[in-house]
Formats: sequence, structure tokens, C-alpha cells
Amino acid sequence: MLTIVVDAMGGDHAPACVIEGTVQALQESGNRFEIVLIGQSDKVEPLLAGYDTSSLNLRFLHAPEVVTMEDIPATAVKTKQNSSLVKGLQLCKAKEADAFVSAGNTGAQMAASLFVLGRIPGVLRPTIYAYFPRLGEGLTNIVDVGANVDCKPENLVQFAEMLTIYQRYGAGIEKPLTGLLNIGEEEGKGSEILKQAYWLLKEADKAGKITFLGNIEGHDILKGRASIVVCDGLVGNTILKFGESIPEFLGTLFKQSLEKLVLSGQMDKEIAVLTTGLFKGMFEPFDVEKFGGVPFLGVDGISIVGHGRSSSRAIKNMIFMAEHMIEKRVNQHIAEVLSEK
Repeated sequence: MLTIVVDAMGGDHAPACVIEGTVQALQESGNRFEIVLIGQSDKVEPLLAGYDTSSLNLRFLHAPEVVTMEDIPATAVKTKQNSSLVKGLQLCKAKEADAFVSAGNTGAQMAASLFVLGRIPGVLRPTIYAYFPRLGEGLTNIVDVGANVDCKPENLVQFAEMLTIYQRYGAGIEKPLTGLLNIGEEEGKGSEILKQAYWLLKEADKAGKITFLGNIEGHDILKGRASIVVCDGLVGNTILKFGESIPEFLGTLFKQSLEKLVLSGQMDKEIAVLTTGLFKGMFEPFDVEKFGGVPFLGVDGISIVGHGRSSSRAIKNMIFMAEHMIEKRVNQHIAEVLSEK
């Protein structure tokens, strides 16, 4: 049976929503895996007592320290060895668990994952990607979205290779299409790093490791022209945070406009309610909680990170993502591809 460690102390709403999401995951899965909930006993156990867990494959492990959102990643990993973050990853390193899940400090989790688990042989830098909405079927992933701000051309190429493997084996996309985010589609556009990355990506295409479309621009992302959008972490994180702001921004404008129409008598209240429902449905593709979280690609183990604002639903889906990564053997496939000469 698979064992998944869940950081009870990770996230803005921990430990309450983490406990709720953990229980939901076990109930909905029919107990097909075991969960080790790890955190501070005085915070977790009183809340856990509010659930009937007698029939669930759930056990609790005490960890006296907590890595907070304010902690400096590298420092926290070194000074808080008894934290739920470090101890949880150590269980994976010792082969006592198959995956680790947290909605806590992303930088600290990346640092701890590298320190405890290490890198898959051949990986230059582990990376993190994000889901983005698109027109039509399929999915769009942007990589990197914050783990690597300064990237060399070979880093960008390897990000594309690893995400291609994930989409092939983890998402069932037979031929993922990679685009290099740039200021124009033509060859020779962008910085020297992007120019070099362009030619290295073409070579990776010839080697059969990726399918490279060439340069793409910002307006191509939502169109879904590429299923993999490659950029450095500064650009990717900026796009991600901007994208996260779109539903709230447009929702506020919509609400203000709707209220004016209703107050002026130009729209009936019942129609306004129906219109609101349609508007909310438009933003379903922006719902990142249906994925829960994403794995650090290139780490020699399965470490899933979620948004700090994760709800119990997101925690539940992060756990299912961990199970998915284990079953699809994505890390093994990455190791196999990167070892090829």
C-alpha cells in the first residue's frame, strides 16, 4: 500500500483545512493508500479528534517545529530539523513513505526537498510548473514559475524535457508541444540566453526528446498554442500571479456593472442572478484547486507543493496528485530519458 505524508502545518489555514482535506481524500479513495499526518500534536490532535478516523488508514506523527511562510528557506531547513517539513521528507528518503505533500513555504519545501531527497541523476536544476487555462481541450503548463529566477539556456531546455515527460506519462498527452516564451516569433528574437535556448531546443527536438514549435508570445498562452510554455522563473511567476488576479479583477468590474443595471431598472434581478451564474462558470478554467498542487520536477522523490491559500478541497486533490505521480512513475521516466546519451 502506498504511503503519503501530509504536512499538517503547511498553509494559511493549517492545520484545520489540512486535516479536513486528508480525511476527505481517504474517504473518497476508499482507503486505497495510507496517510501519515505530521505536525504539532497540541495543534493537530484536538482537531483530529473531531473526526471519526477509526476506519481510515491514517496515523499521526508529532513534529515539534514548524517552518512558517516568513522563514528564510535555506535557514529554516538547517535550523528546523524537527519541523513537519523536514521530518516528512526524511520519511520519504528512508523509504518509509512514497510521497510528501505540503501547502507551506514553497521556497523552503524546494530547499528541503533538494537537501533531503537530492536530485534525479542528470538533473541540473529541479523546477516547478503551473497550470494555465486555455481555449479548447488539453492543458497548458508554464515552466519555470519561480523556483529558478536566473536560468541558463540548458536549464530552460531541461525544463522542457522534464515537463514533456510529465505530460506524456502523467497527463496522457502523446505529443506535447513546447513553445519558448519570447518577444516575437522570429528566430533571433530576445536576449542572448533566449537565442541560445532556441537552438538547443531545436536540437532536443531533433533528438526526439521534445516537440518544439519555436518562439511564442504572451497572447499565445491562453490560445493554447503550446501545451508547454518555457521561460525563466521571474517571467513565469509574474505571469502566474497576474493570471491569478484576473478572476477577482473582472469579477469586481462585473459586480459593479451588474449592480448599476439592476438599480437603474435596466435588468431584472432574476436575470442578474442567471447572468452571475454564467459569469462564474466562465472562470472555472482558472480553478487551480482542481489540481491541488504540483510536483517539483527533478527532485529524487515525490514532493508536492500547493498554494498557501489551499482549501481542504485543494489539500485533498494534492494528495491525489501525489498518488498519481507514484503510479505513473514520472520520476523513473525522467531518469531514463536524462540518462540517454
